[in-house]
Amino acid sequence: MANQLSVLSSFTHITQEIQGIRAIVSVQYPELTAMQSLSDSFAKILGNKRAVYLAVTDQQFWHVHTVGEKVVKKTPIEANHIDDVKISNTTLTGERDVKLPQVSITTKHVTHKTIKEGKEKKTVEIPNFTQHDFTLFPVTFLPNLKYNQKMDEVLQSVEMRQIVLSSLQKIQTKIADKKIIEQFNAQGK
Repeated sequence: MANQLSVLSSFTHITQEIQGIRAIVSVQYPELTAMQSLSDSFAKILGNKRAVYLAVTDQQFWHVHTVGEKVVKKTPIEANHIDDVKISNTTLTGERDVKLPQVSITTKHVTHKTIKEGKEKKTVEIPNFTQHDFTLFPVTFLPNLKYNQKMDEVLQSVEMRQIVLSSLQKIQTKIADKKIIEQFNAQGK
């Protein structure tokens, strides 16, 4: 990618596993399972810490968990499976109130089931929805939670957060347009 942000070079452990990343943002730390907590305890002894990100490519979003410079979990969110996007702000209160984007992405996967109606078999679609909730932070720290001291890379981190939000807003607009067209078509029948 010609205009790739230089700060992405600090995340080669992620960009080597997921091709075409345009932006990476930090997201809130998830609730961990007992095994993940135990694993993290051992990793901390070795100086490795868990970090969680949301990365964006042209066709997907990726929820990525790392421990140190090792990717331990990556979950794709296919852009063409996104059924709804909600973007709002949350405020972290403290010495200074900080507003952070909060994103809720709902994906829809359709499965098919054959049912018997009298003597005939009929295939029906069954929608399955999954909700992904994220609070987006600029990546102000690098792998293994080492804070970034370079101002240009901190500014690029803020820019990456805007790239992620812009990608989500484009999908949100596309979904709204599709719903308007569906309503218009339904009224015309």
